[in-house]
Amino acid sequence: MKRLLLLFVLLLLVVSGCTDKNIQFSGESEHWKGQYNAVIGDTREDGEYTFKYKKATEDTVIENLKIVINDGETVLNGKRHKGAIVKVSSACSGCAVTNPEASIQVVIEWGKGKEEAFPLDPN
Repeated sequence: MKRLLLLFVLLLLVVSGCTDKNIQFSGESEHWKGQYNAVIGDTREDGEYTFKYKKATEDTVIENLKIVINDGETVLNGKRHKGAIVKVSSACSGCAVTNPEASIQVVIEWGKGKEEAFPLDPN
């Protein structure tokens, strides 16, 4: 009987600790394609943004790259980026996590005065 009770308590603890959720967002503009994948808990988030410059090869150099996510919540600044794919990690603990039902706004600036804005929408 004690074993059964102990097994029940352990099972309850395991099930109650499994509140993590996988979220995915994606979107694109004329020159860029983006996505965000993350695992969120109640007050923590661990994710990664991936942006691809559609007209680039792995030898392409993107000058003056700036990516602003959610009005500056996450920002990447780079004078020179080599390749078509740009990755931006995002992690926090004790924070307000991304709303899995709301779009994420992205603004990408590159080159000499080029700029595009687009949403990453929930999948």
